[in-house]
Amino acid sequence: MRPRALGPTLASLIRPISMLMPAGPERTLALRGRTFLLLLALGLSGGASSAVAQGEAIQHPAAPQAPAHAAQGAAPSTADVTLHDAEQRLGPFRIGGQDFAVVLHLKRLTRAHADRPQEAAVSALEIQDSSGATLYRETFSYALEDGTFSDSCLVSAQLLKGGFTTGLLIAVGCSPSAPNSGDVWELFGVMNGTLQRFGKPFTTDGDFLNVIPSPPRKMGGATLFLPDVMLFRVRTGKFQVTVPVRVDLMQGRLMPGQRCFEQTGHGLRESGCEVPVEAERVPSDQELTFVRLFPEANENMGVPRHVVLRKHSKVEILAAKIKLSWDDSRDVIFFGVDDQDPWLKVRIDGTEGWIHTQEDFTALGVLEAG
Repeated sequence: MRPRALGPTLASLIRPISMLMPAGPERTLALRGRTFLLLLALGLSGGASSAVAQGEAIQHPAAPQAPAHAAQGAAPSTADVTLHDAEQRLGPFRIGGQDFAVVLHLKRLTRAHADRPQEAAVSALEIQDSSGATLYRETFSYALEDGTFSDSCLVSAQLLKGGFTTGLLIAVGCSPSAPNSGDVWELFGVMNGTLQRFGKPFTTDGDFLNVIPSPPRKMGGATLFLPDVMLFRVRTGKFQVTVPVRVDLMQGRLMPGQRCFEQTGHGLRESGCEVPVEAERVPSDQELTFVRLFPEANENMGVPRHVVLRKHSKVEILAAKIKLSWDDSRDVIFFGVDDQDPWLKVRIDGTEGWIHTQEDFTALGVLEAG
């Protein structure tokens, strides 16, 4: 008997995510390259004997197994190919006083030549409790072409320790991958004795970095449970910034980690937030140029200084100010950076200020990625 489904599983996210992709051949490649992450914050559950609800698997359209010497595409394979079933166990992971394991069902590609490396693709993922009962299962497609995997997924898992609860982060990476493609995450937790998804899946054009735990705080006789903070490295057109996302495991929801406002003549309005930045600088070959340094990340705040930038000037990129985006209007939340008007805080030969136009970015040597 199958437990009731928790809702859309990783396989069923392909169609909602496609809404975020451009049309055409690039869209197909981008969808294949999307990696999927499943964050299972299983909480502190007291019902050790009760089974957690299982996500009902939605079968990807799996490619048929290729027999040895089978032709793949127009050109026949020059390698002897055989697929073997294998199993890999990750864990145990101690969560909420219980042990859980991630079980990977693999298709291994064994070649006739011993000097060729063995390849593998994940065909199914299971999360099991200490008794071996499967609590969640997901299946993945794979494909062979010219004696190798042309479409496959690999999985890794790690334990995440928040301030009050502990979770399990499962990373599913699929290839081929589109340049700068991001990941998709789902957050689960135990509420009322059952496993539930906390809100919608969410994605960004970047990578998960780590979790900053928020320990409970005492306020008089009460205990305050604060959201933990997940940090992501998000790519923009010119640089990468660190973006926070708050995770409220007590109420089962995700929220933007920062919202910044500025005073205008018509009251407060949302503005950019100052965040850590990583930028690769390619100095210009010109002996002399200049940039406009503003005292604030706002063209209406003060008069910019024209600072000379020499070929061998000491340049430090200190921070970025960007507008954070959070779009939950689709089936998958997309968060990231509105890169229409980014600012960089820099120090040039000891002089600090903010730049933001493409002309000044180019003069500084911060070029458009790609």
